[in-house]
Amino acid sequence: MKRSKPVLRRVILSRLYEHLEREYGVVVSREEFVGGGLSLSRIDGLLAFKSDHWIDELRTALDRLDEGTYGICIGCHGAIAPRVLHRDPSRRVCDSCEQRFSHQMTESLERPLRSMQ
Repeated sequence: MKRSKPVLRRVILSRLYEHLEREYGVVVSREEFVGGGLSLSRIDGLLAFKSDHWIDELRTALDRLDEGTYGICIGCHGAIAPRVLHRDPSRRVCDSCEQRFSHQMTESLERPLRSMQ
């Protein structure tokens, strides 16, 4: 079952809100933030001078949602499972590509060590 764009936006904004509340003590109501009561420019204003990796990833996820590329794996161009996106809405790769990339990274790190033995 495919989720609608507004539902996906709420999931991403909910994670962004939780992070802002926990890390920066943002004072705006959750429903206003997540429910669409704030414009993107107002959200950007709340994010000003608050830059960290998680904020950047979630903001990029919102951009991908607007571009129509959200939920599409950058490795194989297949769909990323909804359960994966729910757990991590900033995810850019599917589980298969994640495992493949992880294996390739491990191999590339181990290769120099083997040649030294």
